[in-house]
Amino acid sequence: MDAAPSTDLTGKVIVVTGATGGIGKEIARGLFRRGATVIIGGRDPERNSAVSMELSNMPENRVRDGYEVHAFQVDVAHQASLHAFRAAVQERFDAIDGLVNNAGAWFTDRRESPDGVELTLATNVLGPHKLSELLTPLLQAGARARGEARVVNIVSGIAGNYEADDLQFTRRPYDGYRAYAQSKAALRMLTWGLAARLEGTAVTANAAAPGFVRTDFNRNAHGFRAGMINFMARLMAVPPEKGAATPLWVTTAPELAGATGKYFDGLKEKDGGFSDRAAIADLERRCVELERARTA
Repeated sequence: MDAAPSTDLTGKVIVVTGATGGIGKEIARGLFRRGATVIIGGRDPERNSAVSMELSNMPENRVRDGYEVHAFQVDVAHQASLHAFRAAVQERFDAIDGLVNNAGAWFTDRRESPDGVELTLATNVLGPHKLSELLTPLLQAGARARGEARVVNIVSGIAGNYEADDLQFTRRPYDGYRAYAQSKAALRMLTWGLAARLEGTAVTANAAAPGFVRTDFNRNAHGFRAGMINFMARLMAVPPEKGAATPLWVTTAPELAGATGKYFDGLKEKDGGFSDRAAIADLERRCVELERARTA
């Protein structure tokens, strides 16, 4: 399923994190098919290069000029890596037209990022929050040049267990599934906050859920729950190309121009919840404090 495949993105530059496999790779492929220049952000340079070569060799590239794929290394859970990624993108491009924050993970055991932050929180929350901030000037330049730019945060239908005073599960017993659900609730909240801050700039921010998708997302998880999720995935999950449909639609659809602060699932707008303004402002403050503490 390739929603709105006729949308022409020629001349647009769009960043996709976590684009070396699964949903992210299919999002990048879909954007490339539409004519966009795609910037792949991933942790593994070899996988980055392999996906870049794979997309560059797609049949469309031999038919139509102007297709480009760029791959830059980034670990979204590491603040220094995010700054280096921004510098690499900015060195090559004066403006970008989109950012798809797709990189994400969950872990059954508690781990910490290179900055000492619980790894699910660092990957799924602090990473996209900081990268969106770092790339905002380039997104605003893209909006001025071509009318609009879009940030799309890949969230999940699984969202909850949010406790502002225990974002890193230092008080609660660690539960990877609950940490993941909390992180995806927090990412929705940060999406609404980003949309509010960007209001009037022609840069929009929305959240898109891909659904239950058959990928290697559980590679960092083990135990009974991870086993059950893998079993159910074999029975019920959709392939990555179908999971990419809603994020692609939100990133590219002309009919969604100007839509911001929205939640989309199954190619439809739905109530994303988690919209308490005070809670969102509190989470934004906590994110800034964590970033400052870890980079001081």
